[in-house]
Amino acid sequence: PAPTHHRLETVGEESPYVLSTAKTIREFCEQVRDLLPNSYYRNFCDKFGAAFIPSFHSAVIRLRRISESGTQQLLLDVYNIKTLVLRLPVLGTPGGPPAPAMYTRYVAAEFGKIEMLLKAVGTRPELLVDVFRANWPAGTPADLQTVMGLKGMRRAEQQAILEKFGMEPRAAVNATSSAAAIASEKAAEVSQKLSVGSSAVAARVGSDLVDMRRKVEELRKQFS
Repeated sequence: PAPTHHRLETVGEESPYVLSTAKTIREFCEQVRDLLPNSYYRNFCDKFGAAFIPSFHSAVIRLRRISESGTQQLLLDVYNIKTLVLRLPVLGTPGGPPAPAMYTRYVAAEFGKIEMLLKAVGTRPELLVDVFRANWPAGTPADLQTVMGLKGMRRAEQQAILEKFGMEPRAAVNATSSAAAIASEKAAEVSQKLSVGSSAVAARVGSDLVDMRRKVEELRKQFS
């Protein structure tokens, strides 16, 4: 997701990064599909979903703050990406058999976790605890803190919400202090990684593309 969702004021149809991501996924999966038998391609889709969805979930959590409009845009973006991932096993086969039920359930459940998180982020603070308990029964205080962090709530506000959630006042203070320290450490880590420079990033991307082309060529030779 784009790093500007805390400043977003209006909701559009599809974010540019969604269009770009969808295009990349579709083209790559179509190439793999043409190289593999159906049963192998279905297995590839299982592995792709198991790798991609948690990574996307983590990317959402790493956003430092999301505005109300940003939350709505992300929910729309998640829906569009989920729709594509659900169709991966049957790409290029209109009117053919549906995607495997187990795959469909997994994808829907994993994207459901992201949608549940975003709906909580979009909830007004005074309703947050009730909505969180109702829609996220297995949610922990740490999950609630993640939501409040993405909402941009201040430490004192987070402590009050955690106490309302059922934490002891001292535990709530310690929890918000720890969360602030972790956030600071992560920010420093990101800054250090960015300082490596664009040349190193470009070299890594180029190396990954070469490796991907080599693997695709090996698959083509095996099944040609």
